Parts: sequence; C-alpha cells; structure tokens
Amino acid sequence: MSVEYSFSPSELDYKAKKCPRCFYIHKHNKINPGDRPPPVFSSFDAVQKPYFKTTNTKTWCDDLPDGEIMDNKELPGKIVSDGLVDNKKRKFKLAGNPDIVIKFKDGNFGIVDFKTTIISLDKAENYRYQLEAYAQIFSSPGSTKTAPTPKLNPITHMGILQFYPEEITGHTDHNCDFKMKTFYSSLKRDVKGFYDYITRLIDLLELSKVPEFSDDCNFCNFTQKQINLLENENEK
Repeated sequence: MSVEYSFSPSELDYKAKKCPRCFYIHKHNKINPGDRPPPVFSSFDAVQKPYFKTTNTKTWCDDLPDGEIMDNKELPGKIVSDGLVDNKKRKFKLAGNPDIVIKFKDGNFGIVDFKTTIISLDKAENYRYQLEAYAQIFSSPGSTKTAPTPKLNPITHMGILQFYPEEITGHTDHNCDFKMKTFYSSLKRDVKGFYDYITRLIDLLELSKVPEFSDDCNFCNFTQKQINLLENENEK
C-alpha cells in the first residue's frame, strides 16, 4: 500500500527549511521543538484582517488590482488538496488555513499573508513554498469531512503584506493610537520549483535513519549538549 505524505503549507518554509533533522523527527514522531511565535502576533493578525476585509485591494499597494477578500461564506475554514504527486509519482496532500484569499474584479485570484515584521523588499521569498502550496490546493482541490475546497483559477498574485510599528500618535488612560508602516512584497509563481522542493522533502522523509545533528540549529545544539552532559555523568 502506497504512502500518502501530508504537509501543511505553513511548515514548508519555516520548519522544513530551518533544520532537516528537526523536520524529519517532527513528521515521523510528532515531536516539535515548540518554538512558536509569541501570541501577540496572532493578536495583530486578529485586528488587521477585519479592517482590510472592508477595503479594495487596489488601495493596499500599486501591485494589486481591484478586488476584495473572500469571506467564510465563499471559503471553508480549512482547505485541502487532492490527487497531488511529486516528481517521483509519490502521493502527497496539502491542508491548511490560508490567511487572505482575494477575488479580483477581472476574475483572477490572489493569495496574501499578513506579517508583522521588519519591512523587506523581498520578504515574500521567505514564504515562497507556503504561498505556492495554497495555490496548488486551489488548483487541485479536495474536500474535508465538512466542506469541499473550491477550485480557484487562475491564481495570478501572491505576496506578503508587511506591517511594522512606526510611532504612537496619541493615547488615553488605557489605550494608544498606533501607526504602522506597510509594504507589499509580491512573489512570482514557480510551480516547477515547488514540486522539486516537495520531492526533496519526501526524499528526506524516506531516509532509513534520522539525519545528523545540524550545527546551524539551536534546538539540535541544545539536544546534543544535553546528550553530552548525560554521557559525562554516566562515565563518572
């Protein structure tokens, strides 16, 4: 019986690129280093989305045409793919919760993530595989137990809308007015590059043993030091 690998779009850039060993252990043993971003970033996200849902995407930046954010009546909370295979014909599935999906007035669609971060012209490159994964789900949609994923085609725009605190413009006893700088970093689609990457990840997961510790990974370094301490204690 063939294995169907499963990936969430959000893990493809952060976990997979950070450390092959940690990613291998996470996928095989469900062990996570636990290095999640602070909850305050979720709070920023919770106030950004309601505001921008009422706006025309053309007002966000010069790179986006007229459009509006799709709501939960048009999209299920979780979307999944169906029928995907890598370059070696191995089955895999993608499932996740997209941040912002845009329906443009010209009939095209866009996928955008909101990030509170230091402004960078090429920030979207850090989320290349996550954004393309969502595009692949909408191109080959499946269905959860509760709702089908709609087919959205073509996906013509992908990118990151960045927010960075700039200044406080006023305050009261318990509140302050916060001004944030924004910048949209667009990303050109690369379907071939995405499937090359997924193929490498599945190659990694099919290794017969756990990859070696990585010198560039803080969690690996911490774990290795703990092992060394235990070995030294046992030798005493």
